[in-house]
Amino acid sequence: MLVLRVELKIRVTSPSVIRMRAAFLLVPLLFVACGNEEEIKKKVAAVQQAADDQASKAKQAAQQKLDDLQAKLDQLTKDATDAKTKLDECTSKAQSSADEQGKSAEAALAAARSAFKEESKLELADANKALNELGPKSAKATAKAKAAFQAALKPVAAQQKAIAADVTAWDTATLDTFKTVKAKFEHDLAVLKGTTRVAKSKLPP
Repeated sequence: MLVLRVELKIRVTSPSVIRMRAAFLLVPLLFVACGNEEEIKKKVAAVQQAADDQASKAKQAAQQKLDDLQAKLDQLTKDATDAKTKLDECTSKAQSSADEQGKSAEAALAAARSAFKEESKLELADANKALNELGPKSAKATAKAKAAFQAALKPVAAQQKAIAADVTAWDTATLDTFKTVKAKFEHDLAVLKGTTRVAKSKLPP
């Protein structure tokens, strides 16, 4: 009986390919007993070639899947990078816009402080002018009228000091405290004007 030794190098380890090769190899071995060595070699070579082709196809298919997965991964990585870049740009623009708005708001607040402070100074000056105009009239008044006039003027110094503090308060006023500062100034100014009216009433017309 003729014995033929066949060596096959199977590089693909897929179970399906291994089983297929084993099945293909069993066929030509059945012909060993027939004594046709050349025919057997041809069949074995054909089976070997078929197995190699199948293994090559399986390897190519697997490689194609890996290439497709790598391409998808690369695209996802690119998309993520692009999204992060856009997010960084939006964050930067938002921060820049917020800074600009903050500067604008601070500038507007400073202008408002200055305007209200100047207006308060003018109103205080008018009140002091009206008070000072009573001086010449008091000089012509009787002693009794003068005494009553001087008594009525006693609160003036404290009232003027309070108003001066109100004017200074504009320097640190905020959007939240503007109404409070303005209301206090107007109240203290009204008190001073009221004192002036009371003192004036003590003098002859």
